[in-house]
Amino acid sequence: MENDVCSIIRERIVNLYYQPGEHLNEAKLAEELQVSRTPIREALIRLSSEKLVIIIPRSGVRVSEINLHDFKALIEIRLILERGAVRLAALKANKNQIHSLEELDMKVKQADYEDLPTMLNYDIQFHKIIYEIAGNFYLSDYLSIVMNQFIRIEKIISYKPAVFQADLTKFIQALKQKDPDQTEKLIEHHLENIVKRVETYIKTT
Repeated sequence: MENDVCSIIRERIVNLYYQPGEHLNEAKLAEELQVSRTPIREALIRLSSEKLVIIIPRSGVRVSEINLHDFKALIEIRLILERGAVRLAALKANKNQIHSLEELDMKVKQADYEDLPTMLNYDIQFHKIIYEIAGNFYLSDYLSIVMNQFIRIEKIISYKPAVFQADLTKFIQALKQKDPDQTEKLIEHHLENIVKRVETYIKTT
């Protein structure tokens, strides 16, 4: 039950249903999710370890703020983890896993570029597939925590994963060729686009 409750609250935070800085009331959450306060409390402790909420003694729980000016530290750790993930994926990917990416590639090519929720969802699916192919539980776990912070940022700035459309086909080809250097180069290019978009957003706000 705790995992289900945690997943629901996490999803709501990541998708901005609960806004950054919003106070979360345990009793209200328990009523909404029709559970006791114990799994709510346990879920909030876990989400605190993921930096999605802040527990303030004698004050309560708040959704963590999105501090775009701390983005540099976040991108540094994501680059380190993503590089490792795609290199592992290049060495481990099998035909079925590559086929999953090819199916996603077809959906991306048929999608409306201006449909931000759909494009962002496809981008998220891409990264999740890569984490699964990498096959390292610890790496996947840490990447998921970092990715959730990125999703909140991307939704705030209305990020369009433009490079994702062009790079996905190249990425699949690199997996087929078992070329870790090329997969690393492509993921760096992909993340550079996010960095530029965030930097532009910060300068104009």
